[in-house]
Amino acid sequence: MIKTLLPFLILILLLSCQDGPKAAFNEEFVKVNPKKELPFEKLVGEYQLDEDSKRRYKINYNHTLKLTVKKDSTFVAENFLDYKTDSLQLKRLEGKLSYTNDFKDSFMYLQPTDSNFIGGGGFEIYCRKKDNVLALYVYTPFIPATKENNMKYREGDYLRYIKINH
Repeated sequence: MIKTLLPFLILILLLSCQDGPKAAFNEEFVKVNPKKELPFEKLVGEYQLDEDSKRRYKINYNHTLKLTVKKDSTFVAENFLDYKTDSLQLKRLEGKLSYTNDFKDSFMYLQPTDSNFIGGGGFEIYCRKKDNVLALYVYTPFIPATKENNMKYREGDYLRYIKINH
């Protein structure tokens, strides 16, 4: 019963969000079909933040932001955007991943097990049409303007990490 309700509840939660992504979804990428099996081994590899994401987040082009998914269900983020402060962290962060691919019930989810990287949200899995290269879309939540974050404001948006070794 929970397996049946969980995708429905997640869909309702996503549809009720008022702060949609401001990034235009590139038509050369399509969301991976959750009705088809995607073994975790295909997700293993190194991903790099694309130039469009760097431009939208005003990240210096000299900085390389990488996300590595390892066979043992861990990930390493090198030079990542801190979603709480909206600032670039030039350091490494390691964590564990939880992956569910229930293609029979059309449910696919890839999520860090702790909330230090992206606030507990998951990665959306996309594929580039022309060569089937995988991409992970990382949702960055809405940040209201407050004195604690120096009056910064950001609508919800996506960072796109494209797999570089396949």
